[in-house]
Amino acid sequence: MKMYRNLVRTFLLSGEMPKSEKKNKVKFYFTLGLIATLFIFIPCFILMAFLVGITTDGIKEEILSNIAYHRNIGNGLLLVIQFICIFSMIFGFNIVLNTFYFSGDIEHILPLPIKPKMLISSKFMAVLISESLMEFLFLIAAFLGFLLVNGFNIWDVLMSIIGVLTLPILPLVYCGIIALLIMRFTKLIKNRNNVLTLVLLGIIILIGMVAIGYLNNDSITEFIHLLAAGEVGFLNIMNYIFPSTYFLVEAVTNTNIGAFIIYLLINAFAYIVFMLLADKFYIPGVKRISNNANHNQASLTETIKEAKRSSFIKSYIQKELKILLRTPSFFSNCILSNLLWPIIIILIYLIQGQDNVIIEFINHYKQGEALGVLVIFISIFVISAILTTANSIASSSISREGKHFPFMKYIPVDYKTQLNIKALISIIISFGFNFIYLLIICYFIEASFIDFLVFTIVSLLSSIFFTYLGIYLDTINPKLIWEDELNALRGNENTFFSMAISMIIAAVLGGGIYYLNRVELIPLSILKTMLIIILAMGAILIYYKVMNKGIKNIEEVEI
Repeated sequence: MKMYRNLVRTFLLSGEMPKSEKKNKVKFYFTLGLIATLFIFIPCFILMAFLVGITTDGIKEEILSNIAYHRNIGNGLLLVIQFICIFSMIFGFNIVLNTFYFSGDIEHILPLPIKPKMLISSKFMAVLISESLMEFLFLIAAFLGFLLVNGFNIWDVLMSIIGVLTLPILPLVYCGIIALLIMRFTKLIKNRNNVLTLVLLGIIILIGMVAIGYLNNDSITEFIHLLAAGEVGFLNIMNYIFPSTYFLVEAVTNTNIGAFIIYLLINAFAYIVFMLLADKFYIPGVKRISNNANHNQASLTETIKEAKRSSFIKSYIQKELKILLRTPSFFSNCILSNLLWPIIIILIYLIQGQDNVIIEFINHYKQGEALGVLVIFISIFVISAILTTANSIASSSISREGKHFPFMKYIPVDYKTQLNIKALISIIISFGFNFIYLLIICYFIEASFIDFLVFTIVSLLSSIFFTYLGIYLDTINPKLIWEDELNALRGNENTFFSMAISMIIAAVLGGGIYYLNRVELIPLSILKTMLIIILAMGAILIYYKVMNKGIKNIEEVEI
Protein backbone atom coordinates (compact mmCIF):
# COMPACT_ATOMS: atom_id res chain seq x y z
CA MET A 1 0.00 0.00 0.00
CA LYS A 2 2.89 2.33 0.76
CA MET A 3 4.35 1.76 -2.72
CA TYR A 4 0.95 2.47 -4.25
CA ARG A 5 0.67 5.80 -2.39
CA ASN A 6 4.21 6.77 -3.41
CA LEU A 7 3.50 5.98 -7.05
CA VAL A 8 0.29 8.03 -7.05
CA ARG A 9 2.10 10.93 -5.35
CA THR A 10 4.96 10.75 -7.87
CA PHE A 11 2.63 10.77 -10.87
CA LEU A 12 0.68 13.70 -9.41
CA LEU A 13 3.84 15.73 -8.76
CA SER A 14 5.11 15.07 -12.29
CA GLY A 15 2.19 16.99 -13.75
CA GLU A 16 2.37 19.99 -11.44
CA MET A 17 3.68 23.35 -12.52
CA PRO A 18 7.01 24.17 -10.86
CA LYS A 19 6.77 26.96 -8.31
CA SER A 20 9.00 29.99 -8.34
CA GLU A 21 11.35 30.30 -5.38
CA LYS A 22 11.56 34.09 -5.56
CA LYS A 23 9.38 35.80 -2.95
CA ASN A 24 8.19 38.58 -5.24
CA LYS A 25 7.05 36.05 -7.85
CA VAL A 26 5.39 33.91 -5.18
CA LYS A 27 3.38 36.93 -3.99
CA PHE A 28 2.57 37.87 -7.57
CA TYR A 29 1.28 34.38 -8.36
CA PHE A 30 -0.67 34.23 -5.10
CA THR A 31 -2.44 37.44 -6.10
CA LEU A 32 -3.15 36.09 -9.56
CA GLY A 33 -4.44 32.84 -8.06
CA LEU A 34 -6.83 34.82 -5.88
CA ILE A 35 -7.99 36.78 -8.92
CA ALA A 36 -8.52 33.57 -10.91
CA THR A 37 -10.56 32.11 -8.05
CA LEU A 38 -12.77 35.19 -7.79
CA PHE A 39 -13.32 35.74 -11.50
CA ILE A 40 -13.28 32.20 -12.97
CA PHE A 41 -13.93 29.43 -10.47
CA ILE A 42 -16.52 31.16 -8.29
CA PRO A 43 -18.56 32.52 -11.26
CA CYS A 44 -18.47 29.06 -12.92
CA PHE A 45 -19.60 27.49 -9.63
CA ILE A 46 -22.47 29.95 -9.21
CA LEU A 47 -23.52 29.61 -12.86
CA MET A 48 -23.66 25.81 -12.67
CA ALA A 49 -25.61 25.85 -9.39
CA PHE A 50 -28.02 28.40 -10.86
CA LEU A 51 -28.51 26.36 -14.05
CA VAL A 52 -29.41 23.17 -12.16
CA GLY A 53 -31.47 25.08 -9.60
CA ILE A 54 -33.61 26.93 -12.12
CA THR A 55 -34.12 23.76 -14.18
CA THR A 56 -35.20 21.82 -11.08
CA ASP A 57 -37.53 24.65 -10.06
CA GLY A 58 -39.13 24.54 -13.51
CA ILE A 59 -39.63 20.78 -13.23
CA LYS A 60 -41.25 21.27 -9.78
CA GLU A 61 -43.77 23.64 -11.36
CA GLU A 62 -44.56 21.02 -14.00
CA ILE A 63 -45.09 18.45 -11.22
CA LEU A 64 -47.78 20.69 -9.68
CA SER A 65 -49.82 20.33 -12.86
CA ASN A 66 -49.15 16.59 -13.20
CA ILE A 67 -48.24 14.63 -10.07
CA ALA A 68 -47.16 11.67 -12.25
CA TYR A 69 -43.97 13.59 -13.03
CA HIS A 70 -42.76 13.60 -9.41
CA ARG A 71 -40.15 10.86 -9.93
CA ASN A 72 -38.50 12.94 -12.67
CA ILE A 73 -37.65 15.91 -10.48
CA GLY A 74 -33.95 15.08 -10.74
CA ASN A 75 -33.87 15.00 -14.54
CA GLY A 76 -32.30 18.47 -14.72
CA LEU A 77 -29.48 17.33 -12.44
CA LEU A 78 -29.22 14.05 -14.38
CA LEU A 79 -28.85 15.87 -17.70
CA VAL A 80 -26.08 18.11 -16.37
CA ILE A 81 -24.00 15.33 -14.83
CA GLN A 82 -24.41 13.23 -17.98
CA PHE A 83 -22.94 16.09 -20.00
CA ILE A 84 -20.11 16.31 -17.47
CA CYS A 85 -19.48 12.59 -17.92
CA ILE A 86 -19.44 12.97 -21.71
CA PHE A 87 -16.84 15.73 -21.65
CA SER A 88 -14.91 13.90 -18.96
CA MET A 89 -14.64 10.93 -21.30
CA ILE A 90 -13.84 13.02 -24.37
CA PHE A 91 -11.00 14.99 -22.82
CA GLY A 92 -10.02 12.20 -20.44
CA PHE A 93 -9.12 9.87 -23.31
CA ASN A 94 -6.21 12.11 -24.36
CA ILE A 95 -4.97 12.25 -20.80
CA VAL A 96 -5.32 8.51 -20.16
CA LEU A 97 -3.57 7.65 -23.43
CA ASN A 98 -0.68 10.03 -22.73
CA THR A 99 -0.30 9.00 -19.08
CA PHE A 100 -0.52 5.25 -19.69
CA TYR A 101 1.54 4.92 -22.87
CA PHE A 102 3.42 8.08 -23.86
CA SER A 103 4.81 9.46 -20.59
CA GLY A 104 8.57 9.51 -20.15
CA ASP A 105 8.43 7.53 -16.90
CA ILE A 106 7.50 4.25 -18.65
CA GLU A 107 11.03 3.19 -19.53
CA HIS A 108 12.23 3.92 -15.98
CA ILE A 109 9.36 2.23 -14.12
CA LEU A 110 8.86 -0.96 -16.15
CA PRO A 111 12.21 -2.52 -15.12
CA LEU A 112 11.26 -2.07 -11.46
CA PRO A 113 9.58 -4.94 -9.52
CA ILE A 114 6.14 -3.38 -9.83
CA LYS A 115 3.16 -5.44 -10.97
CA PRO A 116 1.29 -4.09 -14.00
CA LYS A 117 -1.93 -3.89 -11.98
CA MET A 118 -0.30 -1.64 -9.36
CA LEU A 119 1.32 0.52 -12.01
CA ILE A 120 -1.84 1.03 -14.04
CA SER A 121 -3.94 1.47 -10.87
CA SER A 122 -1.66 4.20 -9.52
CA LYS A 123 -1.62 5.95 -12.90
CA PHE A 124 -5.41 5.73 -13.05
CA MET A 125 -5.75 7.21 -9.57
CA ALA A 126 -3.34 10.04 -10.42
CA VAL A 127 -5.38 10.87 -13.53
CA LEU A 128 -8.62 10.69 -11.55
CA ILE A 129 -7.37 13.13 -8.92
CA SER A 130 -5.50 15.60 -11.11
CA GLU A 131 -7.93 15.78 -14.02
CA SER A 132 -11.18 15.76 -12.06
CA LEU A 133 -10.59 18.82 -9.87
CA MET A 134 -12.55 21.13 -12.18
CA GLU A 135 -15.11 18.37 -12.67
CA PHE A 136 -15.49 18.07 -8.89
CA LEU A 137 -16.20 21.81 -8.77
CA PHE A 138 -18.98 21.55 -11.37
CA LEU A 139 -20.45 18.45 -9.73
CA ILE A 140 -20.53 20.08 -6.28
CA ALA A 141 -22.26 23.10 -7.80
CA ALA A 142 -24.77 20.89 -9.64
CA PHE A 143 -25.74 18.90 -6.55
CA LEU A 144 -25.85 22.07 -4.43
CA GLY A 145 -28.15 23.79 -6.93
CA PHE A 146 -30.48 20.77 -6.87
CA LEU A 147 -30.53 20.40 -3.06
CA LEU A 148 -31.18 24.12 -2.54
CA VAL A 149 -34.38 23.78 -4.56
CA ASN A 150 -35.44 20.27 -3.60
CA GLY A 151 -34.50 20.46 0.08
CA PHE A 152 -31.66 19.11 2.21
CA ASN A 153 -31.49 15.71 3.83
CA ILE A 154 -28.45 14.33 5.66
CA TRP A 155 -28.50 11.13 3.60
CA ASP A 156 -28.92 13.05 0.35
CA VAL A 157 -26.00 15.31 1.23
CA LEU A 158 -23.80 12.35 2.16
CA MET A 159 -24.64 10.47 -1.03
CA SER A 160 -24.04 13.64 -3.07
CA ILE A 161 -20.56 14.08 -1.58
CA ILE A 162 -19.60 10.46 -2.28
CA GLY A 163 -21.13 10.77 -5.75
CA VAL A 164 -19.04 13.85 -6.55
CA LEU A 165 -15.84 11.98 -5.65
CA THR A 166 -16.69 8.78 -7.52
CA LEU A 167 -18.71 9.89 -10.54
CA PRO A 168 -15.63 10.44 -12.81
CA ILE A 169 -14.59 6.79 -12.33
CA LEU A 170 -16.85 5.26 -14.99
CA PRO A 171 -15.95 7.73 -17.82
CA LEU A 172 -12.23 7.28 -17.11
CA VAL A 173 -12.65 3.49 -16.95
CA TYR A 174 -14.23 3.64 -20.42
CA CYS A 175 -11.25 5.69 -21.63
CA GLY A 176 -8.82 3.21 -20.08
CA ILE A 177 -10.50 0.15 -21.58
CA ILE A 178 -10.67 1.72 -25.04
CA ALA A 179 -6.98 2.68 -24.83
CA LEU A 180 -5.98 -0.81 -23.67
CA LEU A 181 -7.86 -2.58 -26.48
CA ILE A 182 -6.72 -0.22 -29.23
CA MET A 183 -3.08 -0.39 -28.16
CA ARG A 184 -3.14 -4.17 -27.89
CA PHE A 185 -5.21 -5.36 -30.84
CA THR A 186 -4.93 -2.77 -33.61
CA LYS A 187 -2.21 -1.19 -35.69
CA LEU A 188 -4.07 2.10 -35.66
CA ILE A 189 -1.44 3.78 -33.54
CA LYS A 190 2.04 4.35 -34.85
CA ASN A 191 2.16 7.44 -32.67
CA ARG A 192 -0.28 9.25 -30.45
CA ASN A 193 -1.07 11.90 -33.06
CA ASN A 194 -3.09 9.43 -35.16
CA VAL A 195 -5.45 8.55 -32.33
CA LEU A 196 -5.73 12.06 -30.91
CA THR A 197 -6.66 13.40 -34.34
CA LEU A 198 -9.48 10.85 -34.53
CA VAL A 199 -10.57 11.85 -31.03
CA LEU A 200 -10.73 15.50 -32.08
CA LEU A 201 -12.90 14.54 -35.04
CA GLY A 202 -15.16 12.64 -32.65
CA ILE A 203 -15.41 15.71 -30.41
CA ILE A 204 -16.52 17.88 -33.31
CA ILE A 205 -19.14 15.33 -34.40
CA LEU A 206 -20.46 14.95 -30.84
CA ILE A 207 -20.70 18.70 -30.25
CA GLY A 208 -22.50 19.06 -33.59
CA MET A 209 -24.99 16.36 -32.63
CA VAL A 210 -25.66 17.99 -29.27
CA ALA A 211 -26.14 21.39 -30.90
CA ILE A 212 -28.57 19.91 -33.45
CA GLY A 213 -30.44 18.26 -30.58
CA TYR A 214 -30.96 21.61 -28.94
CA LEU A 215 -32.17 23.10 -32.21
CA ASN A 216 -35.20 20.83 -32.01
CA ASN A 217 -36.48 22.67 -28.94
CA ASP A 218 -38.33 25.92 -29.42
CA SER A 219 -37.80 27.23 -25.88
CA ILE A 220 -36.45 26.38 -22.48
CA THR A 221 -40.05 26.13 -21.22
CA GLU A 222 -40.83 23.36 -23.69
CA PHE A 223 -37.53 21.64 -22.91
CA ILE A 224 -38.23 21.65 -19.16
CA HIS A 225 -41.65 20.16 -19.85
CA LEU A 226 -39.96 17.32 -21.76
CA LEU A 227 -37.54 16.83 -18.86
CA ALA A 228 -40.40 16.65 -16.38
CA ALA A 229 -42.25 14.17 -18.57
CA GLY A 230 -39.10 12.07 -19.08
CA GLU A 231 -39.39 12.40 -22.86
CA VAL A 232 -35.86 13.60 -23.63
CA GLY A 233 -34.39 10.87 -25.83
CA PHE A 234 -30.82 11.97 -25.21
CA LEU A 235 -31.33 11.45 -21.47
CA ASN A 236 -32.62 7.92 -21.93
CA ILE A 237 -29.74 6.93 -24.21
CA MET A 238 -27.16 8.27 -21.77
CA ASN A 239 -28.75 6.24 -18.98
CA TYR A 240 -27.60 3.11 -20.81
CA ILE A 241 -24.13 4.47 -21.56
CA PHE A 242 -23.59 5.85 -18.05
CA PRO A 243 -25.97 3.77 -15.88
CA SER A 244 -24.26 4.96 -12.71
CA THR A 245 -25.62 8.50 -13.24
CA TYR A 246 -29.23 7.29 -13.25
CA PHE A 247 -28.87 5.37 -9.98
CA LEU A 248 -26.97 8.20 -8.28
CA VAL A 249 -29.66 10.75 -9.15
CA GLU A 250 -32.36 8.28 -8.14
CA ALA A 251 -30.62 7.83 -4.79
CA VAL A 252 -30.26 11.58 -4.12
CA THR A 253 -33.71 12.66 -5.32
CA ASN A 254 -35.66 9.95 -3.48
CA THR A 255 -33.25 9.11 -0.62
CA ASN A 256 -32.98 5.62 -2.10
CA ILE A 257 -30.15 3.77 -0.34
CA GLY A 258 -30.66 0.70 -2.53
CA ALA A 259 -30.11 2.75 -5.69
CA PHE A 260 -26.96 4.24 -4.16
CA ILE A 261 -25.57 0.76 -3.43
CA ILE A 262 -26.22 -0.20 -7.06
CA TYR A 263 -24.39 2.96 -8.12
CA LEU A 264 -21.33 1.97 -6.07
CA LEU A 265 -21.46 -1.60 -7.38
CA ILE A 266 -21.50 -0.37 -11.00
CA ASN A 267 -18.36 1.70 -10.41
CA ALA A 268 -16.66 -1.15 -8.56
CA PHE A 269 -17.51 -3.68 -11.29
CA ALA A 270 -16.28 -1.35 -14.05
CA TYR A 271 -13.01 -0.72 -12.22
CA ILE A 272 -12.44 -4.48 -11.63
CA VAL A 273 -13.00 -5.23 -15.33
CA PHE A 274 -10.58 -2.47 -16.24
CA MET A 275 -7.90 -3.79 -13.89
CA LEU A 276 -8.27 -7.35 -15.23
CA LEU A 277 -7.83 -6.10 -18.79
CA ALA A 278 -4.90 -3.89 -17.76
CA ASP A 279 -3.12 -6.81 -16.11
CA LYS A 280 -3.39 -8.78 -19.35
CA PHE A 281 -2.97 -6.19 -22.10
CA TYR A 282 -1.03 -3.20 -20.73
CA ILE A 283 2.55 -4.49 -21.03
CA PRO A 284 2.11 -5.84 -24.62
CA GLY A 285 0.67 -2.46 -25.64
CA VAL A 286 3.62 -0.59 -24.14
CA LYS A 287 6.07 -2.86 -26.00
CA ARG A 288 4.44 -1.96 -29.32
CA ILE A 289 4.96 1.73 -28.59
CA SER A 290 8.66 1.09 -27.91
CA ASN A 291 9.01 -0.53 -31.33
CA ASN A 292 7.34 2.46 -32.99
CA ALA A 293 9.81 4.83 -31.30
CA ASN A 294 12.61 3.59 -33.58
CA HIS A 295 10.43 4.27 -36.61
CA ASN A 296 9.76 7.84 -35.41
CA GLN A 297 13.49 8.44 -34.88
CA ALA A 298 14.21 7.25 -38.42
CA SER A 299 11.54 9.61 -39.77
CA LEU A 300 13.14 12.49 -37.85
CA THR A 301 16.53 11.68 -39.37
CA GLU A 302 15.06 11.77 -42.88
CA THR A 303 13.35 15.09 -42.13
CA ILE A 304 16.65 16.65 -41.04
CA LYS A 305 18.36 15.45 -44.23
CA GLU A 306 15.68 17.08 -46.36
CA ALA A 307 15.81 20.40 -44.51
CA LYS A 308 16.48 23.47 -46.69
CA ARG A 309 17.92 26.87 -45.89
CA SER A 310 15.30 29.60 -45.58
CA SER A 311 14.69 33.00 -43.99
CA PHE A 312 14.94 32.69 -40.20
CA ILE A 313 11.75 34.71 -39.72
CA LYS A 314 9.84 32.54 -42.17
CA SER A 315 11.28 29.39 -40.59
CA TYR A 316 10.36 30.50 -37.08
CA ILE A 317 6.81 31.33 -38.15
CA GLN A 318 6.50 27.93 -39.82
CA LYS A 319 7.86 26.25 -36.70
CA GLU A 320 5.27 27.96 -34.47
CA LEU A 321 2.40 27.18 -36.84
CA LYS A 322 3.40 23.54 -37.25
CA ILE A 323 3.61 23.07 -33.49
CA LEU A 324 0.06 24.39 -33.09
CA LEU A 325 -1.47 22.71 -36.14
CA ARG A 326 0.28 19.32 -36.12
CA THR A 327 0.19 18.62 -32.40
CA PRO A 328 -3.33 17.34 -31.56
CA SER A 329 -3.24 18.55 -27.93
CA PHE A 330 -2.26 22.08 -28.98
CA PHE A 331 -4.58 21.98 -31.99
CA SER A 332 -7.60 21.03 -29.87
CA ASN A 333 -6.94 23.44 -26.99
CA CYS A 334 -5.53 26.40 -28.92
CA ILE A 335 -7.25 26.20 -32.32
CA LEU A 336 -10.43 24.12 -32.12
CA SER A 337 -11.42 25.73 -28.81
CA ASN A 338 -12.16 28.91 -30.78
CA LEU A 339 -14.95 27.04 -32.57
CA LEU A 340 -16.81 26.39 -29.32
CA TRP A 341 -17.84 30.02 -28.84
CA PRO A 342 -20.45 30.10 -31.63
CA ILE A 343 -21.97 26.91 -30.20
CA ILE A 344 -22.12 28.44 -26.72
CA ILE A 345 -23.73 31.62 -28.05
CA ILE A 346 -26.23 29.58 -30.10
CA LEU A 347 -27.17 27.53 -27.03
CA ILE A 348 -27.59 30.69 -24.93
CA TYR A 349 -29.78 32.06 -27.69
CA LEU A 350 -31.90 28.89 -27.97
CA ILE A 351 -32.59 28.24 -24.30
CA GLN A 352 -34.13 31.70 -23.81
CA GLY A 353 -37.21 30.81 -25.82
CA GLN A 354 -39.71 33.52 -26.68
CA ASP A 355 -38.38 36.10 -24.20
CA ASN A 356 -35.02 36.23 -25.97
CA VAL A 357 -32.77 38.96 -24.60
CA ILE A 358 -30.30 38.63 -27.48
CA ILE A 359 -33.05 39.19 -30.08
CA GLU A 360 -34.32 42.13 -28.05
CA PHE A 361 -30.96 43.92 -28.09
CA ILE A 362 -30.42 43.11 -31.77
CA ASN A 363 -33.78 44.71 -32.57
CA HIS A 364 -32.86 47.73 -30.46
CA TYR A 365 -29.60 48.03 -32.39
CA LYS A 366 -31.36 47.79 -35.76
CA GLN A 367 -33.75 50.52 -34.68
CA GLY A 368 -30.83 52.70 -33.59
CA GLU A 369 -31.86 52.75 -29.92
CA ALA A 370 -29.05 53.86 -27.62
CA LEU A 371 -29.19 50.90 -25.22
CA GLY A 372 -29.02 48.30 -28.00
CA VAL A 373 -26.08 50.01 -29.70
CA LEU A 374 -24.28 50.29 -26.35
CA VAL A 375 -24.78 46.62 -25.39
CA ILE A 376 -23.69 45.33 -28.81
CA PHE A 377 -20.53 47.45 -28.68
CA ILE A 378 -19.60 46.28 -25.17
CA SER A 379 -20.36 42.66 -26.11
CA ILE A 380 -18.00 42.80 -29.11
CA PHE A 381 -15.19 44.06 -26.87
CA VAL A 382 -15.80 41.48 -24.13
CA ILE A 383 -16.00 38.55 -26.58
CA SER A 384 -12.77 39.65 -28.29
CA ALA A 385 -10.96 39.89 -24.96
CA ILE A 386 -12.10 36.53 -23.60
CA LEU A 387 -11.62 34.62 -26.88
CA THR A 388 -8.01 35.82 -27.15
CA THR A 389 -7.09 34.65 -23.65
CA ALA A 390 -9.24 31.50 -23.57
CA ASN A 391 -7.38 29.81 -26.43
CA SER A 392 -4.12 29.93 -24.39
CA ILE A 393 -1.94 30.46 -27.48
CA ALA A 394 -0.19 33.47 -25.97
CA SER A 395 -0.19 32.35 -22.34
CA SER A 396 1.52 29.06 -23.25
CA SER A 397 3.88 30.45 -25.89
CA ILE A 398 7.02 29.88 -23.78
CA SER A 399 5.70 26.80 -21.97
CA ARG A 400 5.14 25.02 -25.30
CA GLU A 401 8.90 24.98 -25.85
CA GLY A 402 9.35 22.50 -22.97
CA LYS A 403 12.66 20.65 -23.17
CA HIS A 404 13.43 22.56 -26.37
CA PHE A 405 13.61 25.84 -24.46
CA PRO A 406 17.43 25.98 -24.97
CA PHE A 407 16.58 26.39 -28.67
CA MET A 408 15.29 29.87 -27.84
CA LYS A 409 18.49 30.74 -25.99
CA TYR A 410 21.08 29.50 -28.44
CA ILE A 411 19.75 30.16 -31.93
CA PRO A 412 21.10 33.36 -33.55
CA VAL A 413 17.77 35.15 -33.26
CA ASP A 414 17.25 37.75 -30.54
CA TYR A 415 14.48 37.30 -27.96
CA LYS A 416 12.64 40.38 -29.22
CA THR A 417 12.16 38.81 -32.66
CA GLN A 418 11.16 35.43 -31.21
CA LEU A 419 8.56 36.92 -28.87
CA ASN A 420 7.12 39.14 -31.59
CA ILE A 421 6.73 36.12 -33.89
CA LYS A 422 4.98 34.19 -31.13
CA ALA A 423 2.72 37.21 -30.59
CA LEU A 424 2.06 37.49 -34.34
CA ILE A 425 0.89 33.87 -34.51
CA SER A 426 -1.47 34.40 -31.57
CA ILE A 427 -2.85 37.62 -33.04
CA ILE A 428 -3.39 36.06 -36.48
CA ILE A 429 -5.31 33.10 -35.07
CA SER A 430 -7.24 34.96 -32.35
CA PHE A 431 -8.17 37.96 -34.48
CA GLY A 432 -8.80 35.69 -37.47
CA PHE A 433 -11.57 33.90 -35.60
CA ASN A 434 -12.78 37.19 -34.12
CA PHE A 435 -12.99 38.73 -37.58
CA ILE A 436 -15.00 35.81 -38.97
CA TYR A 437 -17.43 36.08 -36.06
CA LEU A 438 -17.61 39.85 -36.57
CA LEU A 439 -18.62 39.37 -40.19
CA ILE A 440 -21.40 36.98 -39.16
CA ILE A 441 -22.59 39.18 -36.29
CA CYS A 442 -22.55 42.38 -38.37
CA TYR A 443 -24.53 40.61 -41.10
CA PHE A 444 -27.27 39.55 -38.69
CA ILE A 445 -27.49 42.88 -36.86
CA GLU A 446 -27.26 44.81 -40.16
CA ALA A 447 -24.38 46.93 -38.89
CA SER A 448 -23.26 49.97 -40.82
CA PHE A 449 -19.80 50.07 -42.37
CA ILE A 450 -18.64 52.60 -39.76
CA ASP A 451 -19.76 50.35 -36.90
CA PHE A 452 -18.12 47.34 -38.56
CA LEU A 453 -14.89 49.33 -38.85
CA VAL A 454 -15.05 50.37 -35.17
CA PHE A 455 -15.81 46.79 -34.07
CA THR A 456 -12.85 45.54 -36.13
CA ILE A 457 -10.43 48.07 -34.64
CA VAL A 458 -11.58 47.28 -31.09
CA SER A 459 -11.30 43.55 -31.74
CA LEU A 460 -7.81 43.87 -33.25
CA LEU A 461 -6.50 46.08 -30.44
CA SER A 462 -8.00 43.69 -27.87
CA SER A 463 -6.24 40.75 -29.52
CA ILE A 464 -2.91 42.63 -29.54
CA PHE A 465 -3.17 43.79 -25.93
CA PHE A 466 -4.26 40.48 -24.42
CA THR A 467 -1.78 38.53 -26.56
CA TYR A 468 1.20 40.43 -25.19
CA LEU A 469 -0.30 40.24 -21.70
CA GLY A 470 -0.48 36.44 -21.98
CA ILE A 471 3.09 36.23 -23.26
CA TYR A 472 4.33 38.40 -20.41
CA LEU A 473 2.64 36.17 -17.82
CA ASP A 474 4.20 33.09 -19.41
CA THR A 475 7.69 34.62 -19.25
CA ILE A 476 7.41 35.03 -15.48
CA ASN A 477 7.13 31.32 -14.70
CA PRO A 478 6.84 29.14 -17.83
CA LYS A 479 5.88 25.49 -17.42
CA LEU A 480 8.86 23.91 -19.18
CA ILE A 481 8.89 20.53 -17.46
CA TRP A 482 6.34 18.28 -19.14
CA GLU A 483 6.39 14.86 -20.77
CA ASP A 484 3.56 15.27 -23.25
CA GLU A 485 2.06 18.26 -25.02
CA LEU A 486 -1.23 18.08 -23.15
CA ASN A 487 0.68 18.35 -19.89
CA ALA A 488 2.09 21.68 -21.08
CA LEU A 489 -1.42 23.14 -21.05
CA ARG A 490 -3.29 21.38 -18.26
CA GLY A 491 -2.21 22.69 -14.92
CA ASN A 492 -0.61 25.71 -16.58
CA GLU A 493 -1.67 28.47 -14.23
CA ASN A 494 -0.69 31.21 -16.65
CA THR A 495 -3.72 30.45 -18.83
CA PHE A 496 -6.13 30.82 -15.91
CA PHE A 497 -4.42 33.99 -14.74
CA SER A 498 -4.58 35.49 -18.22
CA MET A 499 -8.29 34.70 -18.47
CA ALA A 500 -8.99 36.12 -15.01
CA ILE A 501 -7.18 39.38 -15.77
CA SER A 502 -8.96 39.70 -19.12
CA MET A 503 -12.31 39.27 -17.37
CA ILE A 504 -11.44 41.96 -14.84
CA ILE A 505 -10.32 44.40 -17.53
CA ALA A 506 -13.35 43.63 -19.69
CA ALA A 507 -15.68 44.06 -16.70
CA VAL A 508 -14.06 47.36 -15.62
CA LEU A 509 -13.93 48.91 -19.10
CA GLY A 510 -17.30 47.52 -20.19
CA GLY A 511 -18.97 48.53 -16.94
CA GLY A 512 -17.30 51.93 -17.06
CA ILE A 513 -18.55 52.56 -20.59
CA TYR A 514 -22.07 51.54 -19.59
CA TYR A 515 -22.02 53.82 -16.53
CA LEU A 516 -20.59 56.82 -18.35
CA ASN A 517 -23.12 56.49 -21.14
CA ARG A 518 -26.28 55.66 -19.17
CA VAL A 519 -25.64 57.68 -16.01
CA GLU A 520 -23.22 60.45 -16.95
CA LEU A 521 -24.82 60.70 -20.42
CA ILE A 522 -21.50 60.87 -22.26
CA PRO A 523 -22.11 60.21 -25.98
CA LEU A 524 -21.22 56.69 -27.11
CA SER A 525 -19.14 58.06 -29.99
CA ILE A 526 -16.78 59.66 -27.48
CA LEU A 527 -16.65 56.47 -25.39
CA LYS A 528 -15.81 54.41 -28.47
CA THR A 529 -12.90 56.70 -29.19
CA MET A 530 -11.80 56.55 -25.55
CA LEU A 531 -11.84 52.74 -25.56
CA ILE A 532 -9.77 52.60 -28.75
CA ILE A 533 -7.22 55.01 -27.23
CA ILE A 534 -7.09 53.03 -23.96
CA LEU A 535 -6.58 49.73 -25.79
CA ALA A 536 -3.91 51.26 -28.07
CA MET A 537 -2.03 52.77 -25.10
CA GLY A 538 -2.40 49.52 -23.16
CA ALA A 539 -1.03 47.53 -26.10
CA ILE A 540 1.98 49.84 -26.37
CA LEU A 541 2.69 49.67 -22.64
CA ILE A 542 2.42 45.88 -22.38
CA TYR A 543 4.55 45.55 -25.54
CA TYR A 544 7.39 47.48 -23.94
CA LYS A 545 6.88 45.49 -20.74
CA VAL A 546 7.37 42.25 -22.66
CA MET A 547 10.36 43.60 -24.59
CA ASN A 548 12.10 44.64 -21.37
CA LYS A 549 10.94 42.77 -18.27
CA GLY A 550 9.68 39.78 -20.26
CA ILE A 551 13.03 39.29 -22.00
CA LYS A 552 14.80 39.65 -18.66
CA ASN A 553 12.53 36.93 -17.23
CA ILE A 554 13.51 34.58 -20.07
CA GLU A 555 17.20 35.30 -19.55
CA GLU A 556 16.83 34.35 -15.88
CA VAL A 557 15.25 30.96 -16.63
CA GLU A 558 17.76 28.22 -15.84
CA ILE A 559 18.21 25.32 -18.27
